[in-house]
Order: sequence, then structure tokens, then C-alpha cells
Amino acid sequence: MNSLFLPIIISGFLSQAGLIVAVGAQNTFIIRQCIARSHVPAILMICIAADLLMITLGTQGMGQIVQSHPLVIKGLTWAGAAVLLLYGIFGFRRAWIQLRAMRAERRRMPGEATGDGFTVEQAGNDGAPVGASEQGGSSSAVAMKPAQTSLKKSVLSCLGFTFLNPSVYLDSIVLLGSIAATYGSDLRWSFATGAMLCSIVWFLLLGFVSSKMAKLFNNRLAWIALDTTIGIVMVLLAAHLVLQ
Repeated sequence: MNSLFLPIIISGFLSQAGLIVAVGAQNTFIIRQCIARSHVPAILMICIAADLLMITLGTQGMGQIVQSHPLVIKGLTWAGAAVLLLYGIFGFRRAWIQLRAMRAERRRMPGEATGDGFTVEQAGNDGAPVGASEQGGSSSAVAMKPAQTSLKKSVLSCLGFTFLNPSVYLDSIVLLGSIAATYGSDLRWSFATGAMLCSIVWFLLLGFVSSKMAKLFNNRLAWIALDTTIGIVMVLLAAHLVLQ
């Protein structure tokens, strides 16, 4: 590799890292999907492909077109805020349902569906999940298996968080595209390569780490905390979009 390319690739990698490594709607959605182990490969591939597409468009000079249509960005802002608010409400709703279900878990038979996206599982001598009626302890300690959302629903949610977020266009197309342009036509793709590598590494790392956290979420209290946090984050992000 030409020694001239490496610093530019590193610059692209770090520039993208400064934009993508943050608590945002897309990353929050990925974390929950990975913890629930729900269609993880498809979700990660969509996010990676979307980032590569946006970086490519920005490097090709599409940033000026995006900037020349402020009404489109404004429309995306309101649509994105509505999606974030709705998903935040869903998070609070999941947490509320789980809180209500904690009282009833002791009366449920092992293996019976709880009706709120979880299943109480029978225990074995090898330490497998235990049903509430077998534990005799706190209902919040019952091992829970999150229900798998459909692939279609997961994909549509992922596409919404990705393409209805105006920051995706402003950051990946306008900002990164503008920085890439400063390197000229010969070297701008080196910058873009670094940014693309960052996206690939970030999403794969986020998916891997989040999947490893799944073992921590084998009881209702953990899922209540996660869904409540997701609800708060989504509502705050929606408010931030509107106030911008």
C-alpha cells in the first residue's frame, strides 16, 4: 500500500468513528436485536450496506444535492421523530407489560407462553431456565426467553431507523463527502475506504458485544431496565430532532 494512502485511510476511519460511535436510534435498535438474538445477521448487513451506500454517494459529490433540498431533510426529520417516539412508546409498553406479568408468573405453568413476548421455560439439572412454579423465589428472577420478532418487522424497523434519520444524510453524505472532496479526485476514495472500514468494524463489533450480553438478560428485571432505557433514549432523540 502506498504510504500516502494510509494516513488518509486512517483519517477516514477516525472521522467516521466520531460520527457512528454514539448512542443513537440505530445503535440502540441493534443492541436490543442482538441481545434478543433476533435476525442479527440480516440487521447488521442492512446497517453496513446502508452506510457503505451513503459514504459512496457522499464521496461521489451528492452532498450538494442533499443540501439543496432542505424541505426533504425537514420532512425526514419529522418522520424520523415520529418513528423514534413510536418506538419509545413501544419500549415503555413492553416494560409495563413485563411489570404486570411479574405478579402472574408464579401461577403460570412451565413452558406456557406469557403473552407478552416471553416464554417461561422448564428447568433441568444442567441449570437451564426454570419456570416460576419451580423456583418458589422472586418472579423477577424467572429465566425468560424473548420471543423472536418476524424478519419482515425487524427489517422494516431497521430500514426506518436507518433512512428516516436525517443525520444519516447530513453526516455520511454531506459531512464525510465534503471532507473526502478536500483530498481531490485521486485520493478521496482512500478517505472513503477508511470510513467504510470503520462502519464494517463498528457494526460487527457492536453485534458481537451485544450478543454476548444476552446471558445477562435472562430475567424480567433486566428486560424492564433495557426497555425503559430504550424508551427514554428514543423519546429524547425524537425531542432532539424536533428542537433542531
